[in-house]
Amino acid sequence: MAKAYSAKWEQAVQIKPKTIKEFEEDKSTRKFEVEGKKSKAKQLVLFAFFGILIGGINGLFGAGGGMLAVPVLSFVGKLDDRRAHATAILVMLPLCLASTVVYMLSNTVDFAVLIPTAIGVFVGGIVGAKLLGLLNENLLFFVFYSLMLIAGLKMLY
Repeated sequence: MAKAYSAKWEQAVQIKPKTIKEFEEDKSTRKFEVEGKKSKAKQLVLFAFFGILIGGINGLFGAGGGMLAVPVLSFVGKLDDRRAHATAILVMLPLCLASTVVYMLSNTVDFAVLIPTAIGVFVGGIVGAKLLGLLNENLLFFVFYSLMLIAGLKMLY
């Protein structure tokens, strides 16, 4: 499917000089544009749906949204793994801020562990972001989905 999509994209962006009459008669170009708009609209609806789902899960459990956002961005958004991981971090920022406000207002935050944990997470985030740029895409894919599988199995047993 990715190859077919790529072939359509390459065909759509090829610049061929045409007269106005030839362009107006070329229905294949217009068909591709309409399909592209429908596809983009469907993709935006899927992003919104999964965004609500991921936000609810992250708000309920206090974590896990980023782990779910990466596959959505990869498969629905057709992003490569590196870009999906980086985008998931930015997607999670407003979600985490919103959850933080709710948790703080409901007095469910343990401030005794907040500062040392936040420092560790901050440093780990910098190291992880640097590693993201260095890791082979196949290795990144394998490590990420292996961690998700291990986490899921650990939760079951």
